[in-house]
Amino acid sequence: MSDSIFEGSVGEEHFIAKTNTFVEVILPIATPKPTYTYYVDEQHLDQVQFGIRVEVQFGKNKLYSGIVAGIHDKLPKSHTPKAIVNVMDDEPIINQTQFRLWQWMASYYACTLGEVMNAALPANLKLSSETRILLNPDYGDDFSDLNDREYLIAEALTLQAELKIEDVRKIIGQYTVYPLIKKLLEEGVLYLKEEMLEKYKPKTVKCVRLAVPYRNQEELLDEAFSKLSRSNRQVEALMAFIQEARKEGDVSKVKIQEIAGVDSSVTRAIEQKGIFEFYDKEVSRISKYGKDLDAITSLSDQQISALTELRTQFEEKNVVLLHGVTGSGKTRVYIEVIQAALARGEQVLYLLPEIALTTQIIMRLQKMFGDKIAVYHSKLNSNERVEVYKSASAGAPILIGPRSTLFLPFKNLKWVIVDEEHDGSYKQHDPNPRYHGRDTAIYLAHLHGAKVLLGTATPAVETFHHTKTGKYGIVTMKERFGGSVLPKLEIIDLKDQTKKQQMQSHFSLPMIEGIKATVAAGKQVILFQNRRGYSPTLRCESCGWSSECVHCDVTLTYHKHTNKLQCHYCGYAKDIPKECPACGSAKLHMQGFGTEKVEDDLKVYLPELRVSRLDLDTVRGKNALLNIIQDFEERKVDVLIGTQMVTKGLDFENVGLVGVLNSDMTLSYPDFRASERGFQLLTQVSGRSGRGKERGTVMVQAYDTNHPVLQEIGTADYGSFFAREIQERQAFKYPPYHRLIKVTLKHKKPSVLNTAAKIYAHFLRNKLGDRVIGPAIPSVSRIRGYYLLDIMIKLELNAKLISFAKKQLHAAAQDVHSERGFSTVRINVDVDPN
Repeated sequence: MSDSIFEGSVGEEHFIAKTNTFVEVILPIATPKPTYTYYVDEQHLDQVQFGIRVEVQFGKNKLYSGIVAGIHDKLPKSHTPKAIVNVMDDEPIINQTQFRLWQWMASYYACTLGEVMNAALPANLKLSSETRILLNPDYGDDFSDLNDREYLIAEALTLQAELKIEDVRKIIGQYTVYPLIKKLLEEGVLYLKEEMLEKYKPKTVKCVRLAVPYRNQEELLDEAFSKLSRSNRQVEALMAFIQEARKEGDVSKVKIQEIAGVDSSVTRAIEQKGIFEFYDKEVSRISKYGKDLDAITSLSDQQISALTELRTQFEEKNVVLLHGVTGSGKTRVYIEVIQAALARGEQVLYLLPEIALTTQIIMRLQKMFGDKIAVYHSKLNSNERVEVYKSASAGAPILIGPRSTLFLPFKNLKWVIVDEEHDGSYKQHDPNPRYHGRDTAIYLAHLHGAKVLLGTATPAVETFHHTKTGKYGIVTMKERFGGSVLPKLEIIDLKDQTKKQQMQSHFSLPMIEGIKATVAAGKQVILFQNRRGYSPTLRCESCGWSSECVHCDVTLTYHKHTNKLQCHYCGYAKDIPKECPACGSAKLHMQGFGTEKVEDDLKVYLPELRVSRLDLDTVRGKNALLNIIQDFEERKVDVLIGTQMVTKGLDFENVGLVGVLNSDMTLSYPDFRASERGFQLLTQVSGRSGRGKERGTVMVQAYDTNHPVLQEIGTADYGSFFAREIQERQAFKYPPYHRLIKVTLKHKKPSVLNTAAKIYAHFLRNKLGDRVIGPAIPSVSRIRGYYLLDIMIKLELNAKLISFAKKQLHAAAQDVHSERGFSTVRINVDVDPN
């Protein structure tokens, strides 16, 4: 194509194109097209390459940092492209393999490439416009017509060229400033500036070196000491520098001050005399493991056998399931796999369900591998996440973290370990992409030519089915490590206990006696109740009124520590009413119980016990979880009460009893996965007991004592559970025999939502027939002010059919949004809902 000359607009400016280079740019937003075409001017021609960020204008005045996904010379026929504003990187921040993963995720999970990009990059690598205000020079300097707050803003802008919204809030001392700014805009006092800001800033430390000529001529140091001879403190600071410089290449200013016992005025005085020179050195924010490494323990016969079998399986299979009972020593097998990979110079990805709940495993791995491990998770600040991101690209040997770790730019990935592969936390629920970490990890490994090791005591039904069909390999570990045996199960009939009037609040008599006996024997107890808060419902005994959220169709949970009613969906909270809002009665009664009430009641019935609680309310602080776990490990706590947090990644040798207070709630949930989740959850929590030399006990309180899952847990019989479950899945067309796609439509007006859902479902039925089920009202029909309707699609395992169905989902959404009045209906697609 010959050089073309054309005009295009960027805001009010115009450019003349003298090159024929264009780039395809991914934007970090949900847009209909995967990429948008921009023109590259001569100024940036040599800088543009795949994977770098470019600053571009999108829409009337918004600026975004997009990623270059392609470079070509084809001028778009439909429109005149805008020029890129700026090139933001010297080197690519993503590689081709990452991009292929993004494309697969967008296609498989029926979302946009921009949404995948938004999820994949650390926040500080995603830039957006930040509104700034400037004083309009045409308005003049007469502010006499402005009120006090308006005057403060205008005056501030005479002293400072521009202000951010946050600056305005500080100046006038209030949070709500948009109405005020809007008024000043309308009156012509201000105008807005859209500016792209780079958020990531490397961490730097102020370091000290000798100034010239002392740096290059050591013989002049005597002269330097002579200059400082009147101040002993300055001499000591110089001596401290010389001693430290011999050990370290770069010496921090703080280090010198600590060694010499001086403050910054002393080092600054030496600088002013031309002897010291200060400079900034970039340092890593990633914390270093400063302790001695532990020796790796010897393997048991079972672990040696498992490793031998794994090597054999991996010769033929790319994915192998390590199915080991709780406490069988799977983590030790992972360590051996990692060690062998490091010896070959390979990179390992170790996925955990939730980083906050697996502190013990991370600490154990750090004791083995030290600084070879880089941990990536949401508790890191934004700058720390960028540094881990860059370390992955540089070839960090072991990357460990939750599902988001999949998005790192791996250099030589050859092994992926997915621990507790069954865990529901691997599934992203909101927002897009609604991906499954385990399944995405398998595709990521495929792109890198890596092997995948899945590990769990309670495999997902789909995973175990793949081992039966030969798609995955399987290695089994049936015995607990160290000769410990599986705990004894006792099922307590709550109907019988209630009838005999032996219940003490929510504790049966055997449970209370069991707790007493366990603690008396020097052992610890874990109590499991999968609901946080004090009580899930406040109800009026006179008229039946219950406290409900104003934004969601759920009852408000009472939290005693805040003395408020709170919604666990949207966070809405309010005070407890003194009387019923419906009938005026004062007979308000708490119904149901959560972990907070369990803790309270236990302190009443067994006040001598040391009790702690592990749930979302108690681990909000940065180190709160670690403190709770350490206290329990150090036996400062007799009884640990918790939600499903206590089922994951915890290994305590001294636990003699695990108590499940309400198993019916877990097993009776209206979902086809209820039995599977119940079996997994109860087996995992049971596995916390008896990990030492003595056999532990598990007590399960239930009204339905004949539920098949309880019988299967009692015999640790996963085979029987799977055989029963897989038969039901096949009969009712559920995974793994059919593929599910759930579509949720949302709107604030029920009438609009109902009509939109009918249009959407009708469109799909014309294409997919009776595979489309619904629309139906979900169990929670309103969340955050939006009413919900669900449509479920059941598809046979046919790649062409599934691909066709996903295209129809997009077409159906366009059909709805094209109708007048329905453009604001939200449509969320969840492929393989969990």
